[in-house]
Formats: sequence, C-alpha cells, structure tokens
Amino acid sequence: MSLVWINRLLVVIGLAFFGGAVFHGLALIWPSISEPMPPLTHATFVAVNLFFGFAFVLEAPWVQWPFLLLTLQQLWSHGGDLVRALMEKPPRVDGQSVFALVGLALMWLVLFARRKAHA
Repeated sequence: MSLVWINRLLVVIGLAFFGGAVFHGLALIWPSISEPMPPLTHATFVAVNLFFGFAFVLEAPWVQWPFLLLTLQQLWSHGGDLVRALMEKPPRVDGQSVFALVGLALMWLVLFARRKAHA
C-alpha cells in the first residue's frame, strides 16, 4: 500500500474519531442512544475521541503509543461488555462493542502499514 493511501486512511480514522466524539456528546443529551454509561464517561470519551481525531488527521508519528493504551482500555471495557452480552439469556450481540473492537483492529492494520511504508 502506498504512503499516499495510508495517509488518506489516517485521515479517515481521524474523522471516525471525530464521529465518536459527536456520538458521545449526543449520548450526554440523549442517553438512550448508547449502552448505559455514566455521563462522566461520555464526557471523557468526547475529549479522548477529539484527541485521537486530531492525532490521526495530523498524522502524529507518536500516535501508536497512546492508541495502544486506548486499545487496552477498550478491550477491557467493550470486550467485557461483549462477553457479558453473549452470556445473557437469551444471548445478544452488543453492536457498539463489535463496532469499537473491529474498528480498533482495522486502525491497527493502517498503523502497521504506515510503519512498514516508512521502514
């Protein structure tokens, strides 16, 4: 994959994070659009998503380190939510968690491609 395409994908990832900030902001106003979560958590993720939105759009070379921390937190949080949902009677799929976890994996593929392109 060319560096031009990788950079375009980094911008797309940044825009996805800006969308996440909007989602969490709306969830502060209309909690019913989200899985149950305290307002402070939504407010925190507005800030986190804005941070990563700018970091990816600006193609920050260090973004993988804070992104690793976010990934670990999301695996714990959304991974646990997904497992609990699948263990309910009847089982259900937590769409938000699937979206977040699959999205993170795809974002890592782009970061690895960027690293390889710069090597």
